Amino acid sequence: GMRSAVSAARRAATAAAAASTISTGGGQAAALSKADSTSLRARAKALKHIDEFPEIYPDFVQSPVWNRRIPLRESLERADMLERRMQLDVPEFYVGSIVAVTTTAAYLGAKEHRFVGICIRREKPGLLHQFTLRNVIDGQGVEVMYELYNPTIRKIETLKLEKRLDSDLSYLIDAHPEYSTVDPHMEPVAHPAGTPVPVNQMKVKLRPPPWTRRWEVIGPAGVANAWEDATPWYKRKFHKTKVNDYEKYDLIAAYRTGSTLEHELKVEEEMQEFERQRHAAGLTRRRIFRSASAAK
Repeated sequence: GMRSAVSAARRAATAAAAASTISTGGGQAAALSKADSTSLRARAKALKHIDEFPEIYPDFVQSPVWNRRIPLRESLERADMLERRMQLDVPEFYVGSIVAVTTTAAYLGAKEHRFVGICIRREKPGLLHQFTLRNVIDGQGVEVMYELYNPTIRKIETLKLEKRLDSDLSYLIDAHPEYSTVDPHMEPVAHPAGTPVPVNQMKVKLRPPPWTRRWEVIGPAGVANAWEDATPWYKRKFHKTKVNDYEKYDLIAAYRTGSTLEHELKVEEEMQEFERQRHAAGLTRRRIFRSASAAK
């Protein structure tokens, strides 16, 4: 009985000491995190941080696959990307913007090829970054995928700067052709500097199913009445099913697939330092770090 009482007292004292240590450590951690957040805000203000950085520069965002986040490879790729951006003016554009790309190839000789379309996708990080343009030419839907850092690209132009309700417009392949048709001789639409990038609230009407994907289940915001247009059998089978319903239970989904402020500030510092060096050397006056909504 005496031994059990002594051991119980020792366990209680050990637990109390551990609790006090944990509480003290938690207070220190909270103080450190608060100091870190304050320093991050100060750095962001000094660098004139762009809040839309992941949308304007998706190629500089880290890979969502954590095993591929290799710091050395990322820094080497960023050096190549900045060097290429000093040679090729890459304008600001989003999914939903109307973009024109001029390319050349060995078989074209001195000729160049220009394609105009709606940007429907932007994917892959780093030097592998790709964007896809879609247009309807002579009644036929055409999609061209470009690698942003392909040296055969001579010029990229943003003819109309705007966003859409979704970050992927792949459903346009199942929509009526008028939603994907763009005049190939369209004149550029100027965007007033310092004004927010407009969001096109258009909801497209899909052709009758079957579709290339189950849009009524995926539920993109830019599609009108996809569920009502689906066939009755699919309505019964997927009455209350959604593809991404599990995501609301994923507590770190945004942290895993999104961009962190620390990484964005690090890249912005590299961009601005690279610009300063090139400008001081008198080699160019081109700017890489810019935003239409933040311009003055």
